[in-house]
Amino acid sequence: MNARSAPPPDNYDEFLSRLDVATTSLGTRAAALDKAISAVALLLGPYESAVRKWERRRVHVGHQLGRHSGTPQTYSALCELHDMAVKMESMLRDRTERVADKLLVMQERRAAIDKSLLELEMSRVKLNSSRMLSRDREKLNRVFYDLAGSAGAVDTMSDLGLLGDLKEAREAVILAEALIEVKGQ
Repeated sequence: MNARSAPPPDNYDEFLSRLDVATTSLGTRAAALDKAISAVALLLGPYESAVRKWERRRVHVGHQLGRHSGTPQTYSALCELHDMAVKMESMLRDRTERVADKLLVMQERRAAIDKSLLELEMSRVKLNSSRMLSRDREKLNRVFYDLAGSAGAVDTMSDLGLLGDLKEAREAVILAEALIEVKGQ
């Protein structure tokens, strides 16, 4: 083989190693984020429950105020209870919304990690496929050059069309690889 047809160095292992490092790093982040999502989701339930309880209290006290026919002190106490229920419901609703927003952000981050992990796996598959194609092309080139290398080899071949078929096969492999590179596969 001459220097022009020498295959490029096999640096697939280096790239596969980088993919493995990135996958491990994202996997670690995903595990930590999963724990945080679980914790925040657990926190959301009690806040939602508290909002519903204070909402029911506010409605109940509001009905009591609407039907009140008692003393001014009782009316004043009911007003204070109603005001407290309104404030507590509002405060807990705000906290619930903040926790829900935080949970949504965390879930979006987790989805982004999942997307990246999928892209890493697809890249790994493509690199392995490319490596196999490169090795097959190298083997085919070796066979082709071994057959074409000596004039005596052609004379001793019983099938003179084999050399042409090998050349066509080599060209087909090169064209297929070029198509894969153009398509980004």
